[in-house]
Amino acid sequence: MIKEIVLKRNKLIATLDKKKIINSIMASLPGLKMAFMYFGGSVCYGTFISGKSDYDINLVVDDLNGAFKTNISGTDVFIYGVSSILDRLNPNSPISQYKRSFIDDVLGLPDTLIGLNEEYKDLYEEYKNFDFNKNLKGFLTNFYDYFAFCFNGDFQVGKKFYHVIRMRGQIENYKKTGVFSLDLPKSYFDEEIDYKLNWNNETRRKELNAKLEKYLDEIYEFKEGLKDG
Repeated sequence: MIKEIVLKRNKLIATLDKKKIINSIMASLPGLKMAFMYFGGSVCYGTFISGKSDYDINLVVDDLNGAFKTNISGTDVFIYGVSSILDRLNPNSPISQYKRSFIDDVLGLPDTLIGLNEEYKDLYEEYKNFDFNKNLKGFLTNFYDYFAFCFNGDFQVGKKFYHVIRMRGQIENYKKTGVFSLDLPKSYFDEEIDYKLNWNNETRRKELNAKLEKYLDEIYEFKEGLKDG
């Protein structure tokens, strides 16, 4: 039942007009030139639920220092300058912790690529080929610190916390395969979708928050056992 309501990443992307997306977004950003653009969020993570999920897009442009988020026609667009996009992968960079907590959306490439300016192909390849296995502790430290800061077990904590379940599942897959990827066991996939559908169900708040707290503790314990990187 759960898999029937979730739109698979490649099947969903195949229905979208990439040229139209590029033209719509870049028309709202006059004077900037696209280096590359790709889907993040639920499209990337394979958790897109029709009627409940929205689209997140990462955009890299020239002639911009730093990064910022904007909304264009109902789509959240995270915009980075070509001089700062690699800083997103650095756990100690000035890029906001929120943006650094989701750098594993890189692992969706090239499937999630919307468009690439060939002038920036080398930058794109360097970004796409980031080695998570060598940098896992730094990434998970950012992820944990962000969600632990936001978490309050006495209150409804929000839909975004499905990522805690997702990350716990990805860690479980890493333990079995030795490779960090977006893959996770079916049981964790079912749990994250259940959470997305029921995060604001008051009758389950205590149960769901207890699960999040447990998984946050397990993420912390796992990342503390990793070597520096």
